[in-house]
Amino acid sequence: MQSLKYVFVGAIAAVFFVSSGLGAPITVANPSFELLGPGGLPLGCGINCSFSGDGIIPGWVSNNPGNSGEFRPGPPVNTTYLNSVPDGITVAYTNVGDITQTTAATVQLGVTYTLRVDVGGRKDSPTLGLGVEYLVIGGPSGTLVQAIGVLPPPLSGNWATFTAIYTGLAADVGKTIGIDLRSNGVQGDWDNVRLNDSTGVPEPASLSLIGLGLAGLAALARRRRV
Repeated sequence: MQSLKYVFVGAIAAVFFVSSGLGAPITVANPSFELLGPGGLPLGCGINCSFSGDGIIPGWVSNNPGNSGEFRPGPPVNTTYLNSVPDGITVAYTNVGDITQTTAATVQLGVTYTLRVDVGGRKDSPTLGLGVEYLVIGGPSGTLVQAIGVLPPPLSGNWATFTAIYTGLAADVGKTIGIDLRSNGVQGDWDNVRLNDSTGVPEPASLSLIGLGLAGLAALARRRRV
């Protein structure tokens, strides 16, 4: 029975460990750009390839509408531009300028916020797809935390994940949390935008697994008593 008590203690510790290791997702509107604007993707770029070009990306704001939009590069039928799409079949792009979004979340003291964005490196030019990504604290005039990562090799057509991390400061409590995807060159291409905080709320699937484990331990304890 003593050893079983230690098992229960270990299980409870595991619950807290798993909970603390999982961040709570913050809602990002149209994070993988699968929701299209009213005009759709009317412009062709090859077999099974199309794009919008009007700057309308639901959930996002473009400061250069004529040179941004949504883009379906066509994998796996067409791999002229990119070898794959990380999530879904559509990505966002901008040719100089940026697309931004302000989430409903605000800064809490001591909470860590993590932004992850997949960045594509197009195959048709070494300068295409090389965007810059920021976690934005307090709006455009606030703090920009640049995402860090290793760019895909030039002309590879591959993707890489860039990450920006910020921990809430007392001076920033209550400020907005936003995202800025920016191209300072020919073009930036992005997909699969994710934002989490460190409040440690487990995902439903993790909670279910934890509950099943504890239920099993409880059943074992009952059998021991019998």
